[in-house]
Amino acid sequence: MAGKDDTAVLDVDRSRQASVKTPEPAEQRNGSVTPNPLPVLEPFDWDDFENRYKKALKEADGQEEEILREAQNLFKYFEAWAEAAAIHDDKRAVKRLQTRQRYINISEQRVAQKQQHYNEVVRAFENALALLRST
Repeated sequence: MAGKDDTAVLDVDRSRQASVKTPEPAEQRNGSVTPNPLPVLEPFDWDDFENRYKKALKEADGQEEEILREAQNLFKYFEAWAEAAAIHDDKRAVKRLQTRQRYINISEQRVAQKQQHYNEVVRAFENALALLRST
């Protein structure tokens, strides 16, 4: 849906199109119409075109080599950064593993203590029952 401003733009385009006229063909003295003569095209210099094309390819190759050299130089920094990050991550992973091992060891100790406590409670009940039976 065109807005008010869009309509104004369309009206301007229409007025431009209406004011543009196709040029009339040239008339001779006697009033007859003759077509415009066709322009003469000069032969195209394909050798020059090929030389310019080869030159442009060489320039592009040079730019590409320069970019590759720059990328290779930057890769050294990236490699150092990646190695440092990997070492740091490995250290953190070892610390996480140690923390998990400690947590599991502590949990196992608690379970063992609870089991020992429950065993003692069961023995105390058994002793109490034995005393009650004997009396």
